[in-house]
Amino acid sequence: MTALVLSLFVTMSATAQVTVAEPEFSEETLLLTSDSEGIKLKRESGYVKTKAGASLYLTGIGKVKSRLTIDGVKSVNDVKAQRTTRLIVKAKDNSTDPNSFINIFKFDIYKNKERRYQLAEAGTLSATKTSNLASVEYKAKKYGESSYLIQLEDLEPGEYGIIIGDPNNANTKNGMKVTTFTVE
Repeated sequence: MTALVLSLFVTMSATAQVTVAEPEFSEETLLLTSDSEGIKLKRESGYVKTKAGASLYLTGIGKVKSRLTIDGVKSVNDVKAQRTTRLIVKAKDNSTDPNSFINIFKFDIYKNKERRYQLAEAGTLSATKTSNLASVEYKAKKYGESSYLIQLEDLEPGEYGIIIGDPNNANTKNGMKVTTFTVE
């Protein structure tokens, strides 16, 4: 019981000390480097690649996979692996549950030339599967007037992406814009 209370106190005090200003515009993300400083993460353009396996062409039986892809194997923004990684994400407002529109996921590196995340897989003899972009779980709290303070626990080294949707309106212009960072 005492450990649980201490854990809650440490978590609450860690988030209460953050004094970083909110990002200027909606859909911008800051990676906190301390309680009082953060760096703005770069947004990169992604695209969807769809590819069929060779067996589909040879035998008519196989799978087709669609992946969100970004050129290059590493983000320009990086952070050392630590117990807690914190982000501030600005939205139009912070009245909506962020788990419904802020998606965080880990990329796979392919042939040392691109980052990719599998979105869907369909097979001739199997069911179609789609992936949930929110594959990395996080805790979030309201922060400032229209932002969220997001805490990610024990991230493994690798490449990560964040897609921020608009819970109130469809935003087709930024559909493939991915905020990226590297955990080393």
